[in-house]
Amino acid sequence: MRMLVTLVMAGCPSVALAQAAQPKQDAVEAAIERGLGFLVKDALAWKATHKCVSCQHAALVIWSMREARQRGHAVDDPVLAELTKWVAESGDGKTSVPRPKGLPKALNAKAVWFALVLAADPKPDAAVHKSLTALWNTVKSDQAEKGNWVSWPETRPPIFGNSDDSMTALATLALLPAVATGLDGAKAARDKGVRWLTETRTDDDPQSIAMRLVLWKRLGRPAKEWEPLARRIKERQNADGGWSQAKNMASDAWASGQALYALAHAGSSARDPAVARGQAFLVKTQRANGSWPMTSRPTKPGDTGSPGLIPITGAGSAWGVLGLVRSR
Repeated sequence: MRMLVTLVMAGCPSVALAQAAQPKQDAVEAAIERGLGFLVKDALAWKATHKCVSCQHAALVIWSMREARQRGHAVDDPVLAELTKWVAESGDGKTSVPRPKGLPKALNAKAVWFALVLAADPKPDAAVHKSLTALWNTVKSDQAEKGNWVSWPETRPPIFGNSDDSMTALATLALLPAVATGLDGAKAARDKGVRWLTETRTDDDPQSIAMRLVLWKRLGRPAKEWEPLARRIKERQNADGGWSQAKNMASDAWASGQALYALAHAGSSARDPAVARGQAFLVKTQRANGSWPMTSRPTKPGDTGSPGLIPITGAGSAWGVLGLVRSR
């Protein structure tokens, strides 16, 4: 019997690879728990020190906690409520920074991220719903005539970045719950965004591909539209099992978590060799405190990344948790 198993695995390299790479389920569960623990401490420290509602230390933390809770993980409910209230009371997501010259409708990306995370609550209370309405209206008002959302140049990717493709996919995703609630103009804005994405070739940015895949699956688009995106994500997987934010960058938790999150939407399970290797990468590279090592990207070619890694570490670790939670 042992010889038969060996022969079968030798004849099926993908099966052998998946079994060799797939981490034990309890290791994945432990990584999720450590990650959630880090995110809570990190978000509260940021809130106490900076008193600034941020995408990385409020929004993405809430999103990861919501998804974990919905899938059976225990989360710190008082902290989740505190952070949710903090975001909900932060306003309509509009920036006070003047828009770049020549781009009068440059996207308020904060409104998109805040809308995405508040809508992750399946039963938002009246205060959260009021905040969501304000955020959705900001997102709608930022839409360009062609149906896309215009990114800001020379902003730090990946949470902001200069990809219209990525920002349009995220903004359209953010409006899906608004359509479900019947918000005035939300359906028209969503349809224009979908039309622009359908008619515009992707810029092949990893985040653009991942968010298009999530959007197409949530919209129930035909397989011919989303299967190439899932294949492209798998093609980009690095030898260490992780994914990179951009060419010439090492694998990290942001890109790897986002890839796993998108592949899970496409129906890939932990038995998929790509998913198993991605999980193994995140389990192996997680630090003892529950975070993942991250590097900061430059705002433009030739520039250097930010010397302060607290924001990207928080955001990347949130995506690491999101990817593990969804793909398990």
